[in-house]
Amino acid sequence: MIRFGIVGASGIARKFESDIIFTDNAIITAVSARNKETAEIYKKEYGVPFAYGSYLELAESNEIDAVYIATPHNFHYEQAILFMKHKKHVLIEKSISVNETQLLEMIQVAKENNVLMMEAMWTHFLPSARYVKDYIQGLGNLLEAYIDFGYDLLADNPKNRILQPELAGGSILDVGVYPISFYHLIQKTPIKDISAKATFTDTGVDAAVDIKIIDENNAKIYIKSSINKLQSNDARLIYEDGIIEMKDFSRCKELYIDGDRIDIDFIGEGFPHQIDSFVKTIENNQRENNIMNFEASLKCMRTMDKVRNLIGLKYPFE
Repeated sequence: MIRFGIVGASGIARKFESDIIFTDNAIITAVSARNKETAEIYKKEYGVPFAYGSYLELAESNEIDAVYIATPHNFHYEQAILFMKHKKHVLIEKSISVNETQLLEMIQVAKENNVLMMEAMWTHFLPSARYVKDYIQGLGNLLEAYIDFGYDLLADNPKNRILQPELAGGSILDVGVYPISFYHLIQKTPIKDISAKATFTDTGVDAAVDIKIIDENNAKIYIKSSINKLQSNDARLIYEDGIIEMKDFSRCKELYIDGDRIDIDFIGEGFPHQIDSFVKTIENNQRENNIMNFEASLKCMRTMDKVRNLIGLKYPFE
C-alpha cells in the first residue's frame, strides 16, 4: 500500500482524493499547506490522519511514501526537488515544470535519490487513449491531425493566476500541454518544422496560440490552445488507412473510427488509471513509468519551450 501526501488542496487535488478510493493499493494519509490552520481544515475535508503546516514537515514525515503535487506549475520544480531529496516518490500535475532546464534538473534529482517522478498526465492512461494508441499502429502513416483544447478561464476573474507572468501564466503551460502532450503520445516521428502565432492578454501572457507542426514524414499537425475561448476540445487524426475522431479527447469516452462509434468508459473522474499505474511502477521497483516516462515529458516540454520562444513569451524569473 502506497501512502500519499497531498501538496496543494486545489480542485484537481479533490478529484485525486475522490478517485483514489477506486484503487486497491493507494491511500491518502497526510495533507500539507503553508500554515497549520489551513492544513487542519484540509485534514478534516480529506478525512486523513495527519496534517502538516509546511511542505518541509510533510517531506520529513514517515507517514507517507509519495506525494501528489497539485500546486500551480510555477511551484513544481522547487517542491518536487524538496520531496525527492527526502526520498519521496512524486506524482506531479502538468505541466511538470516551467521549462526544460528545470525538468532536466528534476530528472537528475530523481535518479540521484532513486525515486519515481512522473508527470500526472492522467489522460494518457485512460482506456480510450490506450485503445487509440494501439489501434493506430495498423493505420499507416499519420497525414494530418487537428487537436484543440481551450476554455474561457478569464471571465469575471481579472486576478486569475493564469494571467500573471511571474506565476508562469498563459495558455501554453495550463491548457496547451494537453494537446501537445497528446500529439507526442500518438506520433513518434521527429518534428521537421514548427510555427506558432498567439494573441496576448493585457498582462503579457498568451491568451490563445495556434501551432502548426510538420514532421519528417510531412504530416501536418494543427494544435490550438486558449484560455479566453471554448474550443472543440476534440482530436481528429487522419491516417493513410483510417480516420479517428475523439470527442473531448482529454477525457474521451466517445470516439469514431471511419465514422463508426465506439464508447469506452473510464473509472471515476479518470484518475484511478493513472494512480494505479504510478503505484505499480513503484511496487515493481521501477523508476520510470512506461507511459509517462522522462522522455515523454521532455518531448512535450521542449515543444512548449519552442512555442514560447516563437511567440516571444519569456517569464520574468527565466
